[in-house]
Amino acid sequence: MVVVVIGLLKLLQVIIFVDVVASWLSPDPTALPRRFTRLIVEPLYAPIYAILGRSQLGGLDFSPMIMLFLLNYIVGTLNGLG
Repeated sequence: MVVVVIGLLKLLQVIIFVDVVASWLSPDPTALPRRFTRLIVEPLYAPIYAILGRSQLGGLDFSPMIMLFLLNYIVGTLNGLG
């Protein structure tokens, strides 16, 4: 069971990374593949936006980096369990 959860968390990390790279290449959030990645990552970023706000340092969005660190921490903790 732990292996499945770790796999899903790593998949989320890949989706976040794809969304970040796609945002550099195409800032339009309605273009492919961002339309699909935003459906997945926006709910993950919502708590971070609630704490930090959407207008961040000079227009930079640190929520993907924070979420990647958090997911990496959770994966590391789960690896210690299983």
